[in-house]
Amino acid sequence: MSKKKKKNGNGEGSVYKFKNGYRGQVVVGIDDEGKPIRRSVLGKSKKEVTEKLTKIKYSMITGTYVSQEQITLPELARQMLKDDLNMNFIRLSTYSRHIETLKRIEANPYMKTTPMQQLSYTGVKEYLLTETRAAQSVIDKIYMMIQRIMREGVKRTILTKNQLEGIRKPKSEKRTEKVRALTKEEQIKLYEVLTTEDVNYSHQMLLSMFTGMRMGEINALKIDDINLKMKTISISRTISRDIKGRAFVSQSAKTENGNRVIGISDTALPLVKEILHCAEDSEYLFIYRGKHITTSQVNMEFKRTLERYGIVDPKVKGKVSLHSLRHTYATRCIEAGMQAKVLQHLLGHSDISITLNTYCDAFESFQRENIAMADEYLAGMGIGSGKLHLLKTAG
Repeated sequence: MSKKKKKNGNGEGSVYKFKNGYRGQVVVGIDDEGKPIRRSVLGKSKKEVTEKLTKIKYSMITGTYVSQEQITLPELARQMLKDDLNMNFIRLSTYSRHIETLKRIEANPYMKTTPMQQLSYTGVKEYLLTETRAAQSVIDKIYMMIQRIMREGVKRTILTKNQLEGIRKPKSEKRTEKVRALTKEEQIKLYEVLTTEDVNYSHQMLLSMFTGMRMGEINALKIDDINLKMKTISISRTISRDIKGRAFVSQSAKTENGNRVIGISDTALPLVKEILHCAEDSEYLFIYRGKHITTSQVNMEFKRTLERYGIVDPKVKGKVSLHSLRHTYATRCIEAGMQAKVLQHLLGHSDISITLNTYCDAFESFQRENIAMADEYLAGMGIGSGKLHLLKTAG
């Protein structure tokens, strides 16, 4: 008499080869008809899948396991973000930013406690309406995260369909004020203050004004990144914050195109030499008491400096922030006649459309000035300048 094959009980699992990796299954319960409820996990290696199954088994033993029927959107989001981080799809800094977005969603009781299958169009719409006081960029991130998690829910068969697919993204009540460049007069005034007064982080502010570098890139510079012989600066890192808000050096720039080598202009060269001379006994150029300096720290001092010395002209429209130093550099380059493609590389933009769209006003102004120069040239040739007489057409 043949032995009857033993059925897997709760907590028992199996791992097998699946497509380009491995798949594991574990029985997590019994349905109303007495049939086993199985949970599947995927991974690149057998070890990875086994570890995932072990976590599920442990959560069942400790009573912390959440079945697919009860999993909430924030719970699935945290699982996905951890997977993305562990599999190197995202950096720690990106993970931290997504977690901040997720915390806003979790702050809403309905979104935090309602299982994904029970989320209603009306309930989620009411939540999104509570976020309209936030900036549009914040609303965009919340909306994209909700939709991504819902699509993943369908993919994992937690949901039969995405019941929030047709929900519309609300607009922010806040008026978005565009960050502008400093005027020439404002720039001259700020330059005089930074070079004659005792202002914290003045070296970083001036370097941003003279090179267009992001402040995170500047604060992550190492001494070895400066090549005085070749007059270049190598940019390959940035300062980021981890999930606890602590500053750390991300070993890659903000974007793929952020990794670049830029030339040191004659204007910036004396400043760079002074920075090297003042650098502490450290591999990094900007360190305070053994800790990295964050963009927020520099930004606070920048705001105080603007107010203390009355640098900003209130008659000029637009918002002035630390990022205005980068805009100022780009605007002066355009006014001097620099080509957009060259500026794109210096700023580390991934696409030239970003450069053109961000500084469209400066490019248009430069275009008008060049047209005026062309008119003046033609006038010198005796063309135009009110001397043109159009022939009347017959009829």
